[in-house]
Amino acid sequence: MNIKNVKNRRWVYAFAGLALTLVCLLTTVVVYQRFPNLPGALEEQLDIDELTQLVVPGSVDIDFAKSGAYGVYYEYRSVVNDAQYDTGKQPPSLICSLTSKTTGARINAVPDFVEKNTYRSKDQQRVGVLLMSMAIDNPGRYNFMCQYGDDRAQPKIVVAVGPNLMWEFFNSFAKIGGSFLCGAAGLFLAGFVGLFAVVFIAVKRNQTMIKQ
Repeated sequence: MNIKNVKNRRWVYAFAGLALTLVCLLTTVVVYQRFPNLPGALEEQLDIDELTQLVVPGSVDIDFAKSGAYGVYYEYRSVVNDAQYDTGKQPPSLICSLTSKTTGARINAVPDFVEKNTYRSKDQQRVGVLLMSMAIDNPGRYNFMCQYGDDRAQPKIVVAVGPNLMWEFFNSFAKIGGSFLCGAAGLFLAGFVGLFAVVFIAVKRNQTMIKQ
């Protein structure tokens, strides 16, 4: 085998390796920039004091500064305007929604209850659990309304609205997983193309050597 052929093959292998690396990096960038984001109030941390409380049934206006996913939390132990509530861990059936003060568009909260998705204040006076989720595409002022599914008025209970941290976890996980899968697919595709190129070049060289 002559030295020129060896050098040419090394160049082909180096090019194939570079192509694999570039494809992997490119697919990762594409996933992070172009993948549809799962809803989420990005990089927020749940601050209990910043949650908007509501005594149900009732309504309250809330300003949402960011688009993303928000949670409706059932506070089975709570304090609102110095009044204490202790209404039991099992949440009742509720109907909750947001209505845009600008466009009138309505967003219905969907059930998202998981018993272990809880939070509590340091003094234990407020304990809540994620009950529902809702996604906001357009930031702004909304009227949040919540009532019993059977329209009853008693007993009074407390819900709170704030960032949905569970969606944040799945958002991060989905992006990492998506990047890995797309990168792996890109590597496989680039490897297949690179292998095809190497075989094609080898066949062509062999044909040329035979003719000579």
